[in-house]
Amino acid sequence: MKTANDAIGNIAALRRAIESGPHDAVIAGSPENVRYVGDVMITTQTSIRDRLAFIVWAKGREPIFVLCRVEEGYVRQESWIQEIRGFKEFVTSPVDLLADVLKELGLERGQVAMELEYLGAKYERHLMQRLPQLRLAPAEPIFNRVRMHKTPREVAEMQRGFRGTANAMLATYITATIGEDEHSLSRRLANGILLSGAHTIAFNHINAGPNTGYPHAAPTDYRIKSGDMLKADSGGYYSDYYSNVGRTAKMGKPAQEEIDLWKRLREIHHSIADMLRPGRSGKELFARATKLHAKYDIPFPYAHNGHGIGLSVHEHPLISPHEELVYEPGMVSTVETRARWVGKAGYHMEDLYLITAGAPVLLSDAFDNEEILVV
Repeated sequence: MKTANDAIGNIAALRRAIESGPHDAVIAGSPENVRYVGDVMITTQTSIRDRLAFIVWAKGREPIFVLCRVEEGYVRQESWIQEIRGFKEFVTSPVDLLADVLKELGLERGQVAMELEYLGAKYERHLMQRLPQLRLAPAEPIFNRVRMHKTPREVAEMQRGFRGTANAMLATYITATIGEDEHSLSRRLANGILLSGAHTIAFNHINAGPNTGYPHAAPTDYRIKSGDMLKADSGGYYSDYYSNVGRTAKMGKPAQEEIDLWKRLREIHHSIADMLRPGRSGKELFARATKLHAKYDIPFPYAHNGHGIGLSVHEHPLISPHEELVYEPGMVSTVETRARWVGKAGYHMEDLYLITAGAPVLLSDAFDNEEILVV
């Protein structure tokens, strides 16, 4: 039988946050936080939007899983949570069952934190009709704060994902040929990510020539020409954790101005990465990136220059002008350095770092791309 200690996330830290917090209960409802708390991903939460799942964790109690009965057997096998309440789809509303559980816990007048950014308005109205004296507060800050600090198992899984994705990019680039279209590149890269251990593809943007000037273009019929840049920004799900890697290559020998531009981008990249230290904030890193791009005469129109990552592709802290949170040991962040000229050319590098008590540790240590890869 699994216990909370078997979960990949920090369930002990979440328990402490709930017990010491102001709320009578905290409810997970998004696929990501249900995955984190219950240590099991219910994929139909995403593919069948009205098949809701909740985990209700009241102070002084063990959590209760509320889910569709068709998922119950799998969850009983995979989750450490023992108390499960199942609703029959199209017969019982998941919100009605949630209300019943809250009443069972004596919380119909309680103060409850819930993921209000995720829960649809019609479901929130339904819950308040059932429990009109319930006091709701946002649960996102609680989950976000706990999830920012990665456990050693989370770090190891994310490192596996970033390494696997980067190696798949390298294998795709070195086998690219003149005349090959972007669809072919995309399929080969996706296959490489899956073969590296991902259970599915999260996103896959790989382009050539003028299409590298777009950030997230779908693959097209464009065929690679001699002298084209190749650019990828792709990721997979590894045990439900995202990878998100950026790498660049050149079809043929780069021109001197391309080499010089890449060198300036790498200097910016390393400078920002070195600032990923305790006490620094994403706001400080973004300001530094802004100055460096101006110094090197490289456009910088972006809203961020990197981000936390985990069960969501963008997690806090962000490297953005609005991020006041300071880095602490155990957090992770990407550094995402790029230059784009729409419809002409683009360059992209993205790496993952672990914040420690000292210097940051590079986790995406495969295919370092210190120089533009020449194909």
